[in-house]
Amino acid sequence: MKSDRMVTTKVKVKHIRKEICGWPTDTYEIDRYHNWYESSFPQEQDPILPSPPQPVNPHTVLMFVPGNPGCAGWYVKMLTRAIEKLGDGYAARAVSYAGHGTVPDVIQQVEDPDAIGDQRKGDRNSRVAWTLGGQVKHKIEWCNQVMKDFLTHEDQMDCPTKQPQNSKDLPPKIVWISHSIGSYLVERLLVLCQHTLLFQTQAVIHLMPFRRFDPIPKWKKIYLSSLAHIPNVTSTVLQAFSTVANMLPKHMVDLYLEKVAGVSLLEDRELARGLLCNPYYAKNFITLGMEEIRDLPETNDIATLNIIGKVCPIFMLYCGGPDQWAPKNHMEDLSKDISLGKIPNKVLTMEYNNDLVHSFIVYPQMVEPVVTFLCKSVSKSHQHDHEKDAKLLFRSKL
Repeated sequence: MKSDRMVTTKVKVKHIRKEICGWPTDTYEIDRYHNWYESSFPQEQDPILPSPPQPVNPHTVLMFVPGNPGCAGWYVKMLTRAIEKLGDGYAARAVSYAGHGTVPDVIQQVEDPDAIGDQRKGDRNSRVAWTLGGQVKHKIEWCNQVMKDFLTHEDQMDCPTKQPQNSKDLPPKIVWISHSIGSYLVERLLVLCQHTLLFQTQAVIHLMPFRRFDPIPKWKKIYLSSLAHIPNVTSTVLQAFSTVANMLPKHMVDLYLEKVAGVSLLEDRELARGLLCNPYYAKNFITLGMEEIRDLPETNDIATLNIIGKVCPIFMLYCGGPDQWAPKNHMEDLSKDISLGKIPNKVLTMEYNNDLVHSFIVYPQMVEPVVTFLCKSVSKSHQHDHEKDAKLLFRSKL
């Protein structure tokens, strides 16, 4: 009797609502699964007995932080495609923002951030959802939960190679991926966690990074800054608009999203409609957005790039549009900083694609070029990681 082991691989997505910093939060786990088969050949028969699918033990996890509106559900297809292309040894995790989603339990918060007792729901606090510092804290807690889960369940994982990729005391390496303002959150958390999360990081990949507020044309800077300094008025207006949208027939809102906003896929329009027609979400979205405009620096944060760059490479993708949040001149300014020696040449790699827009995720034809950029950057980061390991080995022998 001849017996062989055969395997098929499939990428699966899990949507899990976790409590993070007191806020129910939508998270996503994207893993590769192996399905092993025992093939036996007694005489001319060929029965195949499948075993239950087993998740593949990753050596690297892509940790994704979206832009504002902070709903990670927009990006699941992009991350799934990246895991399919990268192959065994990779997994992805994604997290929405605190207070961002479509269901009441996720988005409704206490009006008074100092409320106590019955006025509060668990440890939920508006500062977590309404401030950049709160969202950074939220992402740190999420990452700690993810790493703990990997260490806890690693012995149940099906390793794709003969030798394990990780010891049980070592979680997988991290590749941070961010979009828009998510890049600022990732950089803040890595600076705050230099001896923990940054130490585990293999690369940082920013998509259309909104890490400074200096839009083109300049009148937008004046206009948006003015709105940001009257947050109560701005929030009230947006909530009123959301309330009116919620009163409109569903097909009218759907038509607006498809024809005007350019959201072509039905499932994406359903998510967008859930956000657009929800006054509670509108308040969380705009309150955080106004703080972004008030708090982000006008110039490049060179110090942060150099802190991160001492540990791992940084990759940035800029787009056409023109993009008011991450305009091309921001990339050009960074290139000047590199030429002046303010940023080491090997720290930062940038690419410009005029065929993409800032809201690329709602245009299916734009997702694949972004996935290609992600996979290419991950591959380059592995080379950098091997060079770093070789240098450490050389120094240890001296």
